[in-house]
Amino acid sequence: MFQQPNRIDTVNSMAREAIDALDALPTEALRGAEFDRDICERLVINGEVIGEDFREAGAEILRHLARIEPEERFARELDSAMRRLRDAINGSYRTAVAFGAEHASSIQRAA
Repeated sequence: MFQQPNRIDTVNSMAREAIDALDALPTEALRGAEFDRDICERLVINGEVIGEDFREAGAEILRHLARIEPEERFARELDSAMRRLRDAINGSYRTAVAFGAEHASSIQRAA
């Protein structure tokens, strides 16, 4: 039987793809958001994308990118990077909520 991928591994993969998509943008697109991008990358490397730190740094990057008037030459790449980052943030949140629900139900069963 096929093994289901681990939720955290799936979100880590999504986050890694988001970082790669950000890195494919021209350097001027991330000027001013490098700190948050570096935080996200560090959290991905450490496998800590389920926490609030990843979601907050990712949201800061999204706000930064949303203010950009992209040149036609990289508009598609910008849209893709934003979509991948948004998907990773949402996956992080959904996984955190699911783990919280599993934890609460296991406490109820133990009581």
